[in-house]
Amino acid sequence: MTITSPLARGARDRLDELDRRLEKAYGTPEAVLGNKEDPLDEAIYIILSFQTDLARFGATWDRLKTTYPSWEALERAPVPQVARVLREGGLHRQKARTLKRLVTEVRRIAGELSLNLLRDMTDEEAEQILTRLPGLSWKGARCVLLYSLGRNVFPVDGNTFRILKRVGVLRSSAIYRRRYLHDALQAAVPAARRRVLHVNLVIHGQRTCLPVAPQCPRCPIRSICAMKGLPRAARKAATGPFDLAAQTKRLRTLPANYRGAHLMAERPLK
Repeated sequence: MTITSPLARGARDRLDELDRRLEKAYGTPEAVLGNKEDPLDEAIYIILSFQTDLARFGATWDRLKTTYPSWEALERAPVPQVARVLREGGLHRQKARTLKRLVTEVRRIAGELSLNLLRDMTDEEAEQILTRLPGLSWKGARCVLLYSLGRNVFPVDGNTFRILKRVGVLRSSAIYRRRYLHDALQAAVPAARRRVLHVNLVIHGQRTCLPVAPQCPRCPIRSICAMKGLPRAARKAATGPFDLAAQTKRLRTLPANYRGAHLMAERPLK
């Protein structure tokens, strides 16, 4: 079976230009994202980030670490108690069950609550183990590889997928939950630029290229954006002066399947 590339024509050149403009606009403020140097910490942090924004899951992480100073304490805690700690971050019951299953599985494969065994593995070996853990997809696995293990990989999160579709790097038919999409994008970005571009795309998606009210008038890549996939109401809002109250009101006119589309891009927690 022949698989059509998810990349649009000229994708590599467009990615190069995106990389240049986003770095100039944001300066790669990696510290803002709060990712963790320890691989198990990062795996848990990524699970907390599912279907929420940076501020909320950062606060949820702080509450989790205050309540359970060690992952052994989390391992001993009952699921309902963990869920109460995670409540403000959304999907708290699902995330609590996933975290409990995660630490159980890590204990089983590593003999301890640590993922430092990954440090001596190749990227492929480490990714294979990570994607078998509860709650981690290719994106989650590659975040651990990138931020905790210093590997030259390119995680594709919901922000990245949304932006690259709108800009025209990805075909309109591209599907997030396909391994070949993640691999194709990673191969299209030079290894030395993957970390910088990933960080700036996440920041861009959090601050400017929002799911349902994109701030296009002040977007640093507006002149090269195809605005693909934007409903008419959002496209109309994108061409005038930015007015948050007006754009929020317009969300009511957007199709229901669009309003929730950004929440469905990333695979649900296992």
